[in-house]
Amino acid sequence: MQTTSSPIHCIVLVKQVPDISDLRPDAWDTDKGTLRRGVLDSILNPLDAHALNLANRIRRGGGRIIALTMGPPQAEEMLLDCLARCADDAVLLTDRFFAGADTCATAYALASAIRRIVRDFELGSNYVVLTGMQSTDGDTAQVPAQVAEELGMGQIAYAERAEWQDRLLVHRIGPRGKETVAPREFPILVTVTSSDVPVHRSFHRARAALQQPVPRWSARDLDLPTERLGLSGSRTQVVRIFSPDAAKEGQCRLLTDAAQLVKEIRSAWGRGARKISKSDCPEYELQGREPAHTGEVWVFAEQEEGSLHPVSLELLGTARCLAKPLGAAVGAVLLGDTPGELGATLIAHGADRVYVAANPLLTDFRPVPYKTALTTAIARYRPQIVLFGATPLGRELAPRVAYAAGAGLTADCTQLEIGDFERDGKTHVAVLKQTRPALGGNIMATIVTRNSDTQMATVRPAVMKALPADPDRRGEIVAFDSGVNETHVKMDVLDRQPLSNDTRLSEADIVVSGGKGLGCKEAFARFIPPLAKAFGALLKAESEVGASRAAVEEGFIDRHHQVGQTGLTVQPRLYVAVAISGAIQHISGMQNADLIVAINKDPHAPIFRHADLGMVGELDTLVPALLKALQQPDSVAS
Repeated sequence: MQTTSSPIHCIVLVKQVPDISDLRPDAWDTDKGTLRRGVLDSILNPLDAHALNLANRIRRGGGRIIALTMGPPQAEEMLLDCLARCADDAVLLTDRFFAGADTCATAYALASAIRRIVRDFELGSNYVVLTGMQSTDGDTAQVPAQVAEELGMGQIAYAERAEWQDRLLVHRIGPRGKETVAPREFPILVTVTSSDVPVHRSFHRARAALQQPVPRWSARDLDLPTERLGLSGSRTQVVRIFSPDAAKEGQCRLLTDAAQLVKEIRSAWGRGARKISKSDCPEYELQGREPAHTGEVWVFAEQEEGSLHPVSLELLGTARCLAKPLGAAVGAVLLGDTPGELGATLIAHGADRVYVAANPLLTDFRPVPYKTALTTAIARYRPQIVLFGATPLGRELAPRVAYAAGAGLTADCTQLEIGDFERDGKTHVAVLKQTRPALGGNIMATIVTRNSDTQMATVRPAVMKALPADPDRRGEIVAFDSGVNETHVKMDVLDRQPLSNDTRLSEADIVVSGGKGLGCKEAFARFIPPLAKAFGALLKAESEVGASRAAVEEGFIDRHHQVGQTGLTVQPRLYVAVAISGAIQHISGMQNADLIVAINKDPHAPIFRHADLGMVGELDTLVPALLKALQQPDSVAS
């Protein structure tokens, strides 16, 4: 068990990201599917600043903080910023061979650099690798877990703060709520969502940083094979980039009177009809051709204390659509202490086979034991597709499984389909095309797997549709040995506090969300909760408060209220977006609402492209008028 007697060092992975607040049309190389970073201003990834703050809390006994980044030579400026905050040293990994890397190729290069840092700085095993949960340009949250897998260390995700008692305690957002966990050993990797004590730049440190040399390491310096780097070493490839505007659903009716808006909402609520969406099973035919991949289509069946997460059943419906043109069977993988009784439910919802691993060490989710069990099953049964829910658990587990299994992975997909694509003059038949938002939601990217037999993707809950249960369906339960033992357990869960808000928000009939445009925490509290309460009273339904990611990161409200690609996906009958711009990353979390209402001072805000009803004006005027209209006696729903 780890103790505090020795110096504890910190290696902080930081990234220079483009400022996506003003994205230029020429920022993307549409031929290569990569970003032209040189045409955009660059900043330190905001969550990596939190990682630096947390590192300053974790280091002990004279331990050093070393900032590491991979990027162009200009990234040295960002490393100087890290030195001006709290870093003692900085290393820049830069080489043309690193260009165009996906998450797996990036993780390999970073992990190799970490090995050299440990050797050159004589850190031994008493160190912690920290990094932001994800970067604003990619938003995949895959690289940290894959670095941990390459280095063979445990990981703790979604950390909010840390403290030392008799051992290091990390307070984090877990799959079931707030958790306090402790690593059993060092080294360990920690991803950070926030920090309680910021570390500001100092003039003295900034001046000293200008005099401090920043070593630059190339692929040759690390003795890395170039075939594992950049585009050559990537397991995924972007094959299409397009604007999210292409997917907009219709015209928003802009109203000028709050009472009229309330009347329209009442009328739509009374009709109660959901929007008709396009078919979930696009047609595809092999026409006698040989597919690029073979094997079953799998779903990781996420379960909590004997109950299946709804996303698992949703993905089974998607898996059946994907498997049909391939002529493949659908499998589900179920892990836990005694998970077998859930097999019948999975079969009823579309699984042909349920692969079950029962082991007491799989009772609570820990990434390394779960990864070990899943990769054991993948190696033995060789599926061609594996789907995960993009839940906190899935986003922590899937990247590690993909890296260990030698598979490509695409995160937070909003669309999956079977199709063909051309590469190097060859047609690749019946591959999984995976579409997701990227670069702050400014573009959509369609991605395919390359250099890998298995294709993997994560999908947000409530994006896909579950099939109705068929109690007469028959399937097969297949037990397998997970290969998990006590050495795979890298951390202890010391305390857990469930967050009931997650469930209420996901299941609420009405969600009223506020954005960064509200300006401050006080304005958020003054407008959004009263609006949610008033709509609930008017329509006699359960209402909850949501928020955009920007509002959460500004500290307006807790993270478990976040709606969007990196938060919760909701499907309420009514969704009201106040001061939310409407990036596709937010839209992907609420686009399936029956009725979307947007309130914004910017008439050109993208949110209006997705809304059914809207109002434009100053929030200090519109919101009070709307609250008054909601409280009028003649506005009460019948």
